[in-house]
Amino acid sequence: SGLADPAHKVLPQKQADNALLQKQLDLSTLFYHVHEPLHVPELVAIADSWDVEKNIDHYSNITAVKVFGELYEYGLLYRNMPFHVLDRYHGFEAQTLYNVLWSAKDYDTFYKTAVWFRQHVNEYLFVYVYSTAILHRADTQGVVIPPIYEIFPEFFTNSEVLTTAQRVNVHGLRMVEHYPTTYVWENNVVVKENMTIWPYYYNDEVKVNYFTWDQGLNAFYYNWHLAYPKWLGGEVTTLVKDRRGEWFWYIHKQLLTRYYMERLSNGLGEIPELSWSAPIKTGIWSGLQYYKGIFFPTRPNNFVLNQDYFVNEIIRIQDFERRVREAIDLGYVINNVGEHINIHTPEAIDILGRVIECNVDSPNSKFYGDFITLWKGLLGNSLEHTEYNQLYHGHIPEILPSVLEHYQTALRDPAFYLIWKRVLNIFKMWQESLPMYKLEELAYPTVSIKNVEVDKLVTYFENTYMNITNQLHMTEHEAKRFEDDVSVLVQRPRLNHKVFQVRVKVNSEAAKTVVVRFFLAPKYDSLGNEIPLKENWENFFQLDQFTYDLVQGENVIKRDSTQNLWTVDDWTTAHEFYAKSESALHGKGSVIVDQSQRFDGYPQRLLLPKGRVGGMPFVLVVYISEYRAPKVPFGQGFDPAMSLGFGSGARFLTDDPLGFPLNKPVYDWQIQHLKNFWVQDVTIYHKHTPEIYLPHLE
Repeated sequence: SGLADPAHKVLPQKQADNALLQKQLDLSTLFYHVHEPLHVPELVAIADSWDVEKNIDHYSNITAVKVFGELYEYGLLYRNMPFHVLDRYHGFEAQTLYNVLWSAKDYDTFYKTAVWFRQHVNEYLFVYVYSTAILHRADTQGVVIPPIYEIFPEFFTNSEVLTTAQRVNVHGLRMVEHYPTTYVWENNVVVKENMTIWPYYYNDEVKVNYFTWDQGLNAFYYNWHLAYPKWLGGEVTTLVKDRRGEWFWYIHKQLLTRYYMERLSNGLGEIPELSWSAPIKTGIWSGLQYYKGIFFPTRPNNFVLNQDYFVNEIIRIQDFERRVREAIDLGYVINNVGEHINIHTPEAIDILGRVIECNVDSPNSKFYGDFITLWKGLLGNSLEHTEYNQLYHGHIPEILPSVLEHYQTALRDPAFYLIWKRVLNIFKMWQESLPMYKLEELAYPTVSIKNVEVDKLVTYFENTYMNITNQLHMTEHEAKRFEDDVSVLVQRPRLNHKVFQVRVKVNSEAAKTVVVRFFLAPKYDSLGNEIPLKENWENFFQLDQFTYDLVQGENVIKRDSTQNLWTVDDWTTAHEFYAKSESALHGKGSVIVDQSQRFDGYPQRLLLPKGRVGGMPFVLVVYISEYRAPKVPFGQGFDPAMSLGFGSGARFLTDDPLGFPLNKPVYDWQIQHLKNFWVQDVTIYHKHTPEIYLPHLE
């Protein structure tokens, strides 16, 4: 039916029935200790008895099953080997396994196939494919996937912490007091992580590690790519209906603006330009280690691109980027049969986004190419481990992906933001080629904003605790009971802010439904110069968007920061949700299904940048526009309580472009007489948390 009341975040709800609860328990179990073989006898029996090829009639995609059979006979990616979804061969395996899982004609076939994959397939590949299938299959909607940082803690904490945790796992509580970084808290052993000391203090980027290394932020980015994998789409899974290319631009624009505000909060200056001729000043040494025991590739400070074995990649990147820029100048892209597709319209952001991502819905992926992935290989410094010193296990390429080349770790690398500043400049080139907004497109004459009040904006650091027990080896005793004797948590600081409210006093000439948007941007650049709107439009981070029913006359719109529909608090831990589901299945309590913990939700606590102790000025924009209903009503074709509706085309609350009206250049003279566009200075204060030290600018 749709969203009941998006303005007040009243989400549609359902109580999980026994069938869903059983699915939740069954499917969650396969994420447990994925580095080890199955321990539950019933699951081992399924893995030993199920034969995918002999049950080919149970799958709708017969070709995928046959290809899988050939791959299996030839040799799949072996266990513990790093999996690289952006690699051609690894990606082909992932697509094949996904097609087998997705095409299972019924839930029972899907489940048995998943159990077989869990036992026989590389664990990184399995989790990626399995999670994607759960998200997109109709019969698994409502199932909650555990946070990726609990499935694979190795991507979210360093080897120093994991080594200590393994030792604790071996000797239990017996020697906890001998480690200066560990203590006992209730039934858990806590390991304190400190990324501000040697050898992790690699350069000044450590000052914003609390943001770029945030587990919730990195999980959000990973989850988004599970919802919209670049290889998934076409006619079967119609992700193109969701304006996936526009989303691709919008998500990365939001991330870059937030990163920029954190840099300014910590005195780091502008995001550097990515150039062939200048060295990359900021390197990375993540301290991350694959389960296999191999460290992630590193990039030294002042990394030089002018190296002989980078020549081929640089030429390809230059060619692909040039073709996209030429398409923008010409006003059209060329599809794979030579036809011209007009991109000189505002709606073409979706086409351009698909071209630049080089996804399966791109009009011509071969011609315009995947230069973003090429950049990642180059700056991740993983080429020496792949292209030029390639080793094989049988016919399978052994690959050592860098931090940049995993979606769950990419945000940690400063080079990610250099790449995306360059990519967004290509989008900007297109945006500046479009006609400017006309006054009638921006104005709303019958609505007038009279005043805006904002609570004091205060940020602070707090400790968070991430469960890493899934990474630790089970003892023989634990494996028999399929239960951990020792629970290990990692303690680390994270940014948060006090709940705040925005109050907008509005006068309306008639009762009507409107769309209200809040945006935040820096007021000054790194040199202390005020940024004019004609430049600052691209730095605005969208804080919120919601519909509101105005009455005739005076209105006061009150909006709390916690009401944001697109954000989430911390995802419930896998252990807690499993226990709750198990109790509900046995008649003790209930599980309410809604999207309050939406899989693709942005961390609510990261809405505001850190600011400074003495206060840091920012610019708040409040914009009210006419409500334009989406082409497909929200929630049509799926149950909003159970599903996020990926590929339905019914995920939008309005028909406006994402980020409207700051989705293309806006000038002061355009908005100076608008009564529905309000610009106001706000100050963000950072409050010390005495027991937490971080090397940020005071």
